[in-house]
Amino acid sequence: MLRTSIAFLLLLSATASSQVLDTYRTLNHLDNYGNLDLRDKPYTELPAGIVINGNLNMANTQIQRLPKGTTIEGSLNASNSALVTLGKGTTIRGYANLLGSKIKRWPNGIKVGGYLNLTDTPLQHLPPRMRVNGDLSVIRTPLEALPEGIVIKGDLYLGGSKITQFPNKMTVEGNIFLGGNRITKWPENLTLGGAVAP
Repeated sequence: MLRTSIAFLLLLSATASSQVLDTYRTLNHLDNYGNLDLRDKPYTELPAGIVINGNLNMANTQIQRLPKGTTIEGSLNASNSALVTLGKGTTIRGYANLLGSKIKRWPNGIKVGGYLNLTDTPLQHLPPRMRVNGDLSVIRTPLEALPEGIVIKGDLYLGGSKITQFPNKMTVEGNIFLGGNRITKWPENLTLGGAVAP
């Protein structure tokens, strides 16, 4: 009987700690500008097809995925969150700060309007012909290669990543900050708008 009671309490505790953000709870965290602040909140799941008219701050949350068709009219702050997956059709009009999140693969077709910060993530893969509309940081990630034909409209930050070779074709309209990384193979076709800093 005691064992059954303990199991029930553990199940009840797990259910209570797992919270889906619904329409009504969303209203508690919205400001007048359409910004949704979930920082440090206990939510573990966002509703499918959620549209946020401002910024989404989900830093320090246990939310593991952005659902398919998520639209963020502002920027995304998912720093130090449990975020692993971005659903197909996700659009972020501003920047995306994923510093310290759990993302391993950046999916193809995800649109981000500004910089992309993947610092201190377990990132291992970026999609072919990726386009970043601002700076790209892969500092202190296990990423070993940039994709062929990558276009970065801002600066590229590499320090502490596993990158030692560049693809044959790449564009960086700003500067490349190697951060101590030694590059053994440079692109045959490099378009560089700024300088290379060691």
